[in-house]
Amino acid sequence: MLDRWPDYVSLFVAALALGHPIYEIDRRWWEVFDVLDADDACITAGLENVVASGELQPYSGGGRFEVLEYR
Repeated sequence: MLDRWPDYVSLFVAALALGHPIYEIDRRWWEVFDVLDADDACITAGLENVVASGELQPYSGGGRFEVLEYR
């Protein structure tokens, strides 16, 4: 069936032509539908409860930082 090297090259190019769009669709599918699984959802709910109870304060960006000088 595949007696000459151009046949192998065309078969390889055809496989790439079919494989690349499938790869891109799969990659973009997971970017769109990247949601939390059950464990992540439980951790997120627990963190929200800790913040709501006041035990943990959300970072407001107004903190003061010390500058370390190296000699």
